[in-house]
Amino acid sequence: MMKKRSIGMMILLTIITLGIYEIYWYVAFQSELKEHTGEGFGGLGHLFVTIITFGIYYIVWQFLAGKRIAKLGGEDFSLLYLLLSLFVLSWINPFIMQSQVNGLR
Repeated sequence: MMKKRSIGMMILLTIITLGIYEIYWYVAFQSELKEHTGEGFGGLGHLFVTIITFGIYYIVWQFLAGKRIAKLGGEDFSLLYLLLSLFVLSWINPFIMQSQVNGLR
């Protein structure tokens, strides 16, 4: 089972840390996804690829994470994540992703 996190606390920490918490969440969440699905590579690897592609990989990752969450039993919101990313609303996706994972049994 993936770690459950409070969405309210995630929002608060993201605001207080000026977005740094969201980077931590990205690394930790991907590490958990890899552990549970066996897909992708570790969280720090994803962060590195995101940095060297100037954030473009983050958009791809959000789509792929949606597919991986669906494999774990959640709804497939991968297209929603992609659309939000394309309209510069990708900052909303982690909260939706975490909410989905919190609802998994």
